[in-house]
Amino acid sequence: GLCNLTNGAFRIAYLNEFSRNDTDLFNCLANVSVISLLSISLGSLQALLKDFRWQHLEMINCDFDKFPALKLRSLKKFVFTDNKGASSFTKTELPSLQYLDLKRNHLSFKSCCSHTDFGTTNLKHLDLSFNDVITLGSNFMGLE
Repeated sequence: GLCNLTNGAFRIAYLNEFSRNDTDLFNCLANVSVISLLSISLGSLQALLKDFRWQHLEMINCDFDKFPALKLRSLKKFVFTDNKGASSFTKTELPSLQYLDLKRNHLSFKSCCSHTDFGTTNLKHLDLSFNDVITLGSNFMGLE
């Protein structure tokens, strides 16, 4: 039924297990502007590798197998906080990204931070606080 609705924002909270059958849900939400996923066991999130038209994505207090390798051209704001299981950062392709909040994830960065890490040159806000080891190697080259 969600595929027939027009939504500006959509939030899923406290879902114990996210199965492969549930990933079809994201196809119905491809045109939503804001997506919030709160306290969900998401695994690897292969379904999110599609280029949906989301502008704002929040993943808060979720369980992952690894950091999601996102490829979302229209995403401007990505909040990924208090998550479990994603211990090392995976490069993303987010050319419109301006705001990135990665605090409190126990993430490690081997060589941070440049436009090639985040797939954007438009980044204006970056929060890496309360993570594990972060080695600054690129000194924010190519970032606003």
